[in-house]
Amino acid sequence: MINEERIIAEFTELVAVPCPSKDERMEADIIYRKLQELGMNPQIDEVAAQVGSSVGNVWGILKGNLENVPAVFFEAHMDSVAPTTGTTVIRKNGILYSDGTTTLGGDDKAGIVAIFEALRVIKENNIPHGDIQVCFTVAEEIGCLGAKFLDKNLIKADIGYSLDGGGKPGLVFNAAPRLVELEVKVIGKSAHAGIEPEKGINSIMLAAQALAAIPQYGRLDEETTLNVGKINGGLAPNIVAEETSFVIDMRCPKNEKLDQLIEATKQVLTTAVEQGGGVIEINVVENCPAIYIDKNSKVVEVVLEASNKLGLNTGLQGTGGCSDANFFNGHGLPMVVLATGMEKVHTTEEFLEEEDLFDLTKLVVEIIKTAATK
Repeated sequence: MINEERIIAEFTELVAVPCPSKDERMEADIIYRKLQELGMNPQIDEVAAQVGSSVGNVWGILKGNLENVPAVFFEAHMDSVAPTTGTTVIRKNGILYSDGTTTLGGDDKAGIVAIFEALRVIKENNIPHGDIQVCFTVAEEIGCLGAKFLDKNLIKADIGYSLDGGGKPGLVFNAAPRLVELEVKVIGKSAHAGIEPEKGINSIMLAAQALAAIPQYGRLDEETTLNVGKINGGLAPNIVAEETSFVIDMRCPKNEKLDQLIEATKQVLTTAVEQGGGVIEINVVENCPAIYIDKNSKVVEVVLEASNKLGLNTGLQGTGGCSDANFFNGHGLPMVVLATGMEKVHTTEEFLEEEDLFDLTKLVVEIIKTAATK
């Protein structure tokens, strides 16, 4: 039912277009035209002003020919990581590669192509379906900015699928962490390090003591992580450092559990710094909301049933990474992440098996057909 050569041709077309984060205009123009050809009344939203990008997210909707069935939402992002100046696709033994000078761009053109081919299959074969809404976002690779700042009132669907996961099609990610950063500033007192160091309070040493007081870091348990990923302090070797800052990355899919970790960490840091005579400032930055979707929810039920019909190796799994889906869930749309087959992403060795791209497309078609029976 799917047109395999059309899929490969469209993938080749899309990855050939330069699409760095915040400069996806050329990609967006192509996608906009394709949505017009499908009669989906495309629109570009207003996030460009907030994100500082050349274009906003591209939206479209294919009205259903059935009533009282779930409206389904599919999304993928338009940007790719550098080097992404336009990819030349090499086909070899059923696998797609770049020529080695750029990333392949399967992250996330695989998702975009699968969505478009599925829409064509639905229309060409007059398959019964409810409303199908699509969104192609900007600046996912640098913080999911397109998804973060979109107007949630534009979402007109009941269940959603983000085509942006690693692994074989059939794998579903139904849990992902809430991500919080603690921006910490430790303030001591400057003094000449050679003449009167005793008159100073060394903020670097206070920060070190505070970090050493944290009881555990790295993987705290199967769903919780804490990482100190950035530190900066001092002006010169002969000055007792007055200010030192560091950032802690904290992740957990359970909000209450993460809140408890935040408060406990703040208390440990504060106690250590104040005991050393310093002052501490802690700013809690909410980077993305959690995904925590029950295995019995409709969005999961539909995709697992669709995968089983196709004979794919299905499975539910959590991930420690964040994606657009975190923000769509935060906007109120239950959305899981679908594996696309992408491998070695963010490198010039990235590759994608053609069969995985075909299976992903078939899965999107089957999700639409399955949702229409609910």
